[in-house]
Amino acid sequence: MKWIRRIFRKLFSRPNHNPIVRHDLLEFRIEENLKLLVYWKTLDIGKGPAVVLQAFEKEILKFDCFGNKKGHYHISPHYDFRIYFVEQTVPDQISRSIKELKINGLRYLKSQKDSRFDSFQLHESSFHSILIEVEKALNEFYRTVPELSE
Repeated sequence: MKWIRRIFRKLFSRPNHNPIVRHDLLEFRIEENLKLLVYWKTLDIGKGPAVVLQAFEKEILKFDCFGNKKGHYHISPHYDFRIYFVEQTVPDQISRSIKELKINGLRYLKSQKDSRFDSFQLHESSFHSILIEVEKALNEFYRTVPELSE
C-alpha cells in the first residue's frame, strides 16, 4: 500500500519550487491597473535585471536580462516558453527590452483576450517617458548590485 501512495504522490504532487524573489522591486504606474515592474533576481538559469509589463495583476511581457545565451523574454499567455535574445550582453538586452516595449508593448496588451484591457487610454508620449526611467533603473541595477557582477 505504501508503494501505491509513493507512486501517486510522484505522479500527482506539485513540484516543490522555490518562490522567485524580486529584489528591490520598483513600480512604474502607467495608468490605473497598468504598470511596469523593475527588479533584479538570481535564479539557477541566470541572474540580472528584469522588467514586467503587468495589467490587472497579470504579467503580459517579462524580460529577463541575464546576458550571454541566458537572457530571454516571455509573452503572455505562453509564459512557459522562452524567446532568447539575439543580443549577448546585459546592457544590449536592456536596450532591446525597452525597444520592444516601446514598439510592441501596447500591441501585446491589445492582443490579450481579457476585455478589461480595452479600457486603457494610453498616451504614447507618457509611456515613452516612463520607459526612459525604467531603462535607467535596469542599468543601475546591473551596474551597482554586487550579486549581478559576472
